[in-house]
Amino acid sequence: MRILTHGTANNKNLIVFIHGFIGGEKTWIKEDGTKPFIDLFINDIEIKSNFDIGIFEYHTELLSLFPKVKAIFKIISGKKNPTNLPIEKISLLLESQLRYSHPNYENIIIIGHSMGGLVGKRFILNDLCKNSSTRVKLYVSLATPHSGSTLATFGNKIINNFQIKDLQPLSESISAMNDEWVKSKQLPRRLYGQGLYDEVVPQVSSVSFDRDVQEVIYSDDDHFSIITPKEKSVIVDAVVSELHKLLKEQAIQSIKNDQRFVDTGQYDEETFVLKMLMADIHKTLMNGSKQAFFNAEFAIRKLNAQGVNIEELNPLYEQIKQLYIIEFGHYITGKYKSSDELLNAVHEKILAEDKTYLHTLYQPLQALQKFGMLHQLASVDDDVWWNKEDNITTLEEFTEKLKAQK
Repeated sequence: MRILTHGTANNKNLIVFIHGFIGGEKTWIKEDGTKPFIDLFINDIEIKSNFDIGIFEYHTELLSLFPKVKAIFKIISGKKNPTNLPIEKISLLLESQLRYSHPNYENIIIIGHSMGGLVGKRFILNDLCKNSSTRVKLYVSLATPHSGSTLATFGNKIINNFQIKDLQPLSESISAMNDEWVKSKQLPRRLYGQGLYDEVVPQVSSVSFDRDVQEVIYSDDDHFSIITPKEKSVIVDAVVSELHKLLKEQAIQSIKNDQRFVDTGQYDEETFVLKMLMADIHKTLMNGSKQAFFNAEFAIRKLNAQGVNIEELNPLYEQIKQLYIIEFGHYITGKYKSSDELLNAVHEKILAEDKTYLHTLYQPLQALQKFGMLHQLASVDDDVWWNKEDNITTLEEFTEKLKAQK
């Protein structure tokens, strides 16, 4: 593994490029030092700042002439004698590199060309088997023979090569990977790049069997031009778009409210507080509701700043309201004797349903924030009350009464 570029200090994101059969560093870095595919990512300032970029290299050659003579020469010279390893063992080399030499990366993006896509795929499956989750957040395969390549079948008849054997259609290695891939429920986000002029990997093979709808990026490329674009390509655009999504998700998941709520009366004229005062909600419960409202306001403002459309949260608001309506119905029938009991019951219901009925992908919105979302609703929704007799008219009268007392 060689890290080509570093983003910000202590960066936790790594993009790993993996070459294919009989490839190497030259797949990504040309003799003149240019990096046709990688440079297009580096040119994006946001990606360059937030991702380190590295290449993983392994030994691969089509034909080793006089292997025994070469081995003896290596022994005499004291140099190692690399040989072609099967995909499984190459993935183990990648695993050790990432685990011990680069342990600080929390989010890994794998971009594999041809057989490199299979190496990355095997790594992900091994990672999931050992840890039940994987550090890989995005997997991109480019012209990868997920179902094998017929060229490997012909090659295997004349050349004894582990890697060619692995690349045959229905080989033991490919069959096992496809079976595990389809069954896995914890796969990272996937993109399959397919060059429609590719005569090495058939189109039917360049997309993996998948339990979900496959995200296929079609390009007017062949097996090799797909990784040597002369200018920005649809493949690059797609990957850049996904990387920006990952950064946005990271920003959202990192939202934390470190500010302590201090009640200086700033919410005293909020409608949800007036409704609580009318219903004679206990002061302790009211203070807790103000805290929850404060946290919800903070989290939702931060989400909005990260580009989340507030309208996307409408279904969650509606679900919270439905829980309230159910408990208010129990209140009407006499299950709860006071507004305090009703408020507690709704909060308990939200807490119980936090990870199920009220599940949301926006991690900052936890149970406490969802309590606050309920009180946000109470401030704008004339259907949310804490007393059976209260309505908009009584609220207006109560408000006028408070103004007269000041």
